[in-house]
Amino acid sequence: MAITYPRSLPACGARRVALELFDPVVSAASKRGLVINRTQVVDPLWRLRAETHMLRQPAEWIAWGASLGGGLRTFLASDSRYRQPLAYPNAGVPGDVAAGWDGTADVTALGSGGALSLALLPSSYQITAGDRIGLEQGSPLRRGYYMALEDVTASAGGVATVTVTPFLHTAIFTAAATARLWRPSAEFVLDPSTWPENPGALPRWSSFSFEAWQTI
Repeated sequence: MAITYPRSLPACGARRVALELFDPVVSAASKRGLVINRTQVVDPLWRLRAETHMLRQPAEWIAWGASLGGGLRTFLASDSRYRQPLAYPNAGVPGDVAAGWDGTADVTALGSGGALSLALLPSSYQITAGDRIGLEQGSPLRRGYYMALEDVTASAGGVATVTVTPFLHTAIFTAAATARLWRPSAEFVLDPSTWPENPGALPRWSSFSFEAWQTI
C-alpha cells in the first residue's frame, strides 16, 4: 500500500501527545519605564510534544520518522488530553453525546476577533473553555486548530457562537468549512533536532520523545 501524507502516528500510538499554543510576545519599556510596548513577533501556532510508550522494539517508529524526510513531509496528531469534549468525559464515541451526531458542525461565520459561529450542533451542546475545535476545508484538506476561550451552550436548535484562539485564519477558512469538535487533529512537521540521533540504538523497553510544529 502506498504511503499517503499527511501520515497518522504509528499504529501503536504514543503514550502522551500534548499540543501547546506558542504565542510569542516581547515587551520593551519606553519613557523611562512608564510605558510598556508589547509586540507579537511571529504568528501564533501549535507546538506538539510527544512521548512514545515503552517500546519492546522501536522499528515501527524508526520507519515512521524516516518516512517524514527530516520534516519535509507532514503527519497528523491530536492532543491525548482532549479525546472527548470536556463536558462529556464519559463519552466513548460522538453518538454518546447525542444520537446520530458525528462529532462535527457547520461553520456559519468567522469573525476577525476570533468569534466562531456554528450550526447543526446537538441541542444544548456544551462547549467548555479549553475545548479544542478543528476547522477543515478544501482539497487537499487544510486543517486549522483552535481552543475555546469561554463556556457556551448551544441553543435548542444547535446554534452557538464561541470565541477561540488563535485568531481564525480567515484567508484560509470560510463559512464553507466544517468544524470538528470530537478529537480534532492538526497537521505537523517534525522538528528533526528533537528526534533521537540514533533511534535504532535504543534499548528494548525504552521510550523517547520528540517535538513538531503546526503547518496549515
